[in-house]
Amino acid sequence: EIDAVMYIFRENTHLRRWKPDRVAFMSCMFCAQTRSAYHKFLVDKRKFKLDSWLLEYGKGELPLYGRNKKVWDVDIDRIYVPVFSSGNHWISLCITFSLRTIEVFDCLGRKYNKEMEAFAVIIPHIVKAVQTTANKKKTKSCSIWSLLLADEAGSCGDCGVFALKHIECHLFGMDLSLMDDENILAARYKMAVDLFMAAYDPVLIGRKALYTPPQHNVSDVVDIV
Repeated sequence: EIDAVMYIFRENTHLRRWKPDRVAFMSCMFCAQTRSAYHKFLVDKRKFKLDSWLLEYGKGELPLYGRNKKVWDVDIDRIYVPVFSSGNHWISLCITFSLRTIEVFDCLGRKYNKEMEAFAVIIPHIVKAVQTTANKKKTKSCSIWSLLLADEAGSCGDCGVFALKHIECHLFGMDLSLMDDENILAARYKMAVDLFMAAYDPVLIGRKALYTPPQHNVSDVVDIV
């Protein structure tokens, strides 16, 4: 469900069905790959090298479905990331390149400073690696970005829906407090309808028919951590 909705978000921006277009929506696999890369970084920081798959995200080649081929911090100003935390809870992030911030959206209002280190370290590496030679000189590297927490209240049983709706609210500049336990069930139903309609959308069906696989080598097996 999470990746399916994020795919619809990508297509809505790519097809200009939504006005904001300098944004990108990541997949759950991106989160797993970022965490895996961070563990490799901690083992040997000096010899650390980004996996080619992570660079493809920065170039807009991934996620595969709904890819926009737009470069981070050139054509894209911010990315949204769904994160599965502690094996039982969904939160979402907004990472803004120019402000160098990671905003955490959590319906339970918990603190995630330690868990966000992976994104705070790996994202700047990706941003710098995908820049042109001229632009790399202007790109500052950093290890830890500022962390902003959105303290919201909600039911943990609906954390996935909250995570997705928080992304949507933030994208359009709406107050995250608009989502609460009273309307989250209606939001879940609306999301289900959107997924159903997308399955029969002739434009989306046509775009999927034009799908071509990425042109690069398969990477090593990614550890899900």
